This record gives sequence, C-alpha cells and structure tokens, in this order.
Amino acid sequence: MTAGSGCGWAAGVLGVVCLALQFDSISCDSQKMFGTVNGSVTFPISSSVPFTEIMWTKNRDKVLEWEAGSPIRVFPPFVDRVHLDTTSGSLTIFNLTASDEADYRLDSLSTGDTLFILKVIGPLPSPTLNCTLAAEDITVNCRIPESYEFTQYLNYSWNCFPALCKNGSNMSEVLIKKNNDLSQEIHCTVKSPLSKQTSSLVLATCVPDGAHSRYRFAIIPAVALVAGITFFLFKRGFPKCGRETESTDPS
Repeated sequence: MTAGSGCGWAAGVLGVVCLALQFDSISCDSQKMFGTVNGSVTFPISSSVPFTEIMWTKNRDKVLEWEAGSPIRVFPPFVDRVHLDTTSGSLTIFNLTASDEADYRLDSLSTGDTLFILKVIGPLPSPTLNCTLAAEDITVNCRIPESYEFTQYLNYSWNCFPALCKNGSNMSEVLIKKNNDLSQEIHCTVKSPLSKQTSSLVLATCVPDGAHSRYRFAIIPAVALVAGITFFLFKRGFPKCGRETESTDPS
C-alpha cells in the first residue's frame, strides 16, 4: 500500500467514525474544560440562531431541558446548582464536586450537538521550597503536598538570574553553585489550568552557618585579638625599636 493510499484510507475511516458518532448524537469536536471543587464552570455556546429548545446531558443523563414558552426543568443532582442562558445556550454549574467530572453535551436542533469534557480539580495549595546541600551545589526543590491529586496538570517556573540557577532533573528543581551570592531570593511559581501559587526562599538559609560562614567567623576572633593587643600596647606605650644612642656628659 502506498503512502498516498494509506492516508486516504485513514481519512476515510475517520470520516466514517465521525459520521457514526453524529448518528449517535455525539460530536467529533470537543472542548476540555476545568473547574475547581466548590467553584463554578460555564460551558460557552456561541450561536447566531435563536434557540427554541435546549437539552443538556451529563454522560447521557439529563441535566436540564427547556422549550420556548416553558420553564426550565432541572434534574438531580443539579437542582439549584445550574443556570441556563436561553439566549446563548450556555450552561453554568455551581458548587462543583468531584462527581461532576464527566462529558457534557448540548443537544439542540438549532445548533446541533456540542460536547464538553469537564475535569474537576482541587484548589491549588502553596508550594514549599526546600534545599539540599552537596559538595559544590545547592539543589532547591519546589514541592506541592503529596495529598494533592492533580499534579499532572501543573507547570513550574523559576524567577532567578540565569547565571545563578540551572535546571535540575525536572522543572520542579534548580541547581545553584555555593560560591554564588547566596543573599539573593528565588521564587517558584506553580500553575494549574485555573490558578497559580508562588513561594520564595533566601538561598543563605540553605547553607549551615558552619559551612557558609566558617571563614568569616574565624576572622572575627583574630581581628579582636589584634585589636586587643594594639590597645594594650597603646596604654603601656609602644617599645622603641633599635638601641638608644648613649649620650656623654660634657661636664
């Protein structure tokens, strides 16, 4: 089979699949949406054709249905938790729970079917920065609590000088040389599809005082000792260097 005929065969199969899905009232096009637990999400619909009837479903179960001239009928568990814009056809769900994660579909003779895939994620916690010290490097890790179940949706970014920070084995860590200016502060930003959180760390806190300031603290006693000796000699009078020349009494 040639490459051209192979591509044509694949396109034909895709067309048949889409046609079959349309007969099953499922659109080949879908939009992925994200919502936060206890938050809200709106499935946007844009249509220039006025609606005369609308039905929204969740995995084939009815969420609500409406016909022009009739009130909106809402089905459990969405009673008092949804809003339908009968002009645009958009659906808003409030007080989201994990069980709301599903495929939602607008069925309407006015616009056809529109499919949305809803992912419900937990609120993003603040990251924690911690560091480990090796021979010459400091590794700074940006961590989200292990109890957070949606790490597959997260992205990490760092705010620090490129000459200071180098990427580690993954985007949640950076490597820093100990001989850099450790008085600087670095920032880690974690982004989810809906929000972001930032935490910071002063690099000097990564290095124990004994390792980072050994030379500095060794100098301080020496300086104090020299200052003490100088003060003592000043009070006693400095000794004269060399031998004094004896003077003869002319008388």
